[in-house]
Amino acid sequence: MAYLFKDQLHTRPSSGGPATKVTSFPKGVTDYAWFGASFVVVAPDEDSPVMSGKSTARVIRRLDWREDGHGLRLHPTHLHLIGPDGRTVRLTSGEWWASSPRVAPCGTKVGFIADPRPDADLDPNPQVYEVPLAGGPITLASWVAGPVTRFSYDPDGTVICVAAPSRRPTDFENEQLWHTVPDRSPISLTGHLDRFSGQAPTTDERLTVTCDNGREIAQRVTDTGIVDLTPVRLDPVVHALAAAGGVVCAIATFGGAARPDLYRLTPEGDPELLFRSGVAWLSSFERPIQRELEIDGIQVFLVGPPSDEPLPVILQLHGGPAWAWPVEPDTDALLLAAAGFLVVRPNIRGSFHRGYAFGAALGPNWGDPDAEDCHTVLDALITLGLADPTRIGCYGNSYGGFLTNWLIGTSDRFRAAVSQNGVTNQISSFAACDLGAIYDVDSALGDVWTPEGIDHLWKISPLRHVATITTPLLLLQGEQDHRCPPSDAEQMFVALRRLGRKVEYILYPDSDHSLTHTARLDRRIDRTERMIAWFQTHLLD
Repeated sequence: MAYLFKDQLHTRPSSGGPATKVTSFPKGVTDYAWFGASFVVVAPDEDSPVMSGKSTARVIRRLDWREDGHGLRLHPTHLHLIGPDGRTVRLTSGEWWASSPRVAPCGTKVGFIADPRPDADLDPNPQVYEVPLAGGPITLASWVAGPVTRFSYDPDGTVICVAAPSRRPTDFENEQLWHTVPDRSPISLTGHLDRFSGQAPTTDERLTVTCDNGREIAQRVTDTGIVDLTPVRLDPVVHALAAAGGVVCAIATFGGAARPDLYRLTPEGDPELLFRSGVAWLSSFERPIQRELEIDGIQVFLVGPPSDEPLPVILQLHGGPAWAWPVEPDTDALLLAAAGFLVVRPNIRGSFHRGYAFGAALGPNWGDPDAEDCHTVLDALITLGLADPTRIGCYGNSYGGFLTNWLIGTSDRFRAAVSQNGVTNQISSFAACDLGAIYDVDSALGDVWTPEGIDHLWKISPLRHVATITTPLLLLQGEQDHRCPPSDAEQMFVALRRLGRKVEYILYPDSDHSLTHTARLDRRIDRTERMIAWFQTHLLD
């Protein structure tokens, strides 16, 4: 088997034995493809177009000099061939970044995702390119309108890729599977579904995951039709897919389970359990009560302890905004439910699980239909006798953090709030966010060079309502978050502190936008304990 360890490629016999270090690139390896006795690896250049080894300054001339989860993009990444004898041959070069190498079935060329155009930072459109393993110029291998995020090869050497249908897509345009055949227009294989496809990593993009109504369904996609591999009646949530030797396996949950397991999938029958996950210890705890409701066209998942009385509520808001809660509860929902809270997970307008129209109903009007849906859900749960109207809190990450900040500034119904990596000032975020200058314009949120753009960015900024916030607010922030950077949380913290309101700001070193899942373990534990304690203090005492 092959794997990355301390940013270098290693191999180890599947029968056991010592590991062999394959690479020794000065700045490590970021990805690789294995074929036969050779490898194609992606490695950052030792030299940088923006910072040489002896420079005292970083000279920035592009908009894409940083990326959340990767940090500063100072060193272009390129493909190198490592032969059976260990000899290394460089395959690509230039002031651009290559990623996701895949060796073509013919065994004579390798595909990768890149945008090598000189001004690609102003109008990014990554596509699949190919380069001969023997060396030579790169050539275009995909020509879909939208930016390619993943791809694989069909046995005949043609490309299957995941991309949005538009050149400058909004958040709510469904990513689709595309088949690109030379001398033909790209063929959308999933556009007729009006659902986002390609929602999980896979070894073959024809094995895809489509999000539909809170279920994440594994499917096999052909040029003539689609076959479900995980029946919708089982409430599937599929996290990853892989195929080899005619066998398809998935990491998935079914029936709202709280942990993923490994299954073999067949189109003729139900999934076969192969291996239980390492978090089986969850089974030793009493399982919370889970319910699914439909409230005025809004899908709502509830997770909480058994109770005959109205419970204190945590409104849990997903990120995106073009994302959706699946039927499977996450760890936050489980832990908050175990602490005695009714966790409310609504798929409000802007969620991508019911097609383009439902998502685009939010559009650039953040804080309007989404906030209205949140209040509609809470009002209904109070009427049903499930929620205690005097003990309501809210929590969210990213866009969910934005909406948390917005709700407490436009309503006094919340007794406590936790905002993680949330947007507070859309004007400053335009430049502070690694994607802001492109995303905000494409999604019609606004720009900073027209009065109309400035007006709309400020209109949808929670900081605009900071003077009306009286809800105790806990701000959780990844220090290395380039997507929703610390400057946003700090503006909210400083303003509330000056106003004498109850606010705390927790900054986690070396943690990015996905700190809940990728931060160092002690920081993840600390974050969770602080969140639960905050709600217990302000909702239960």
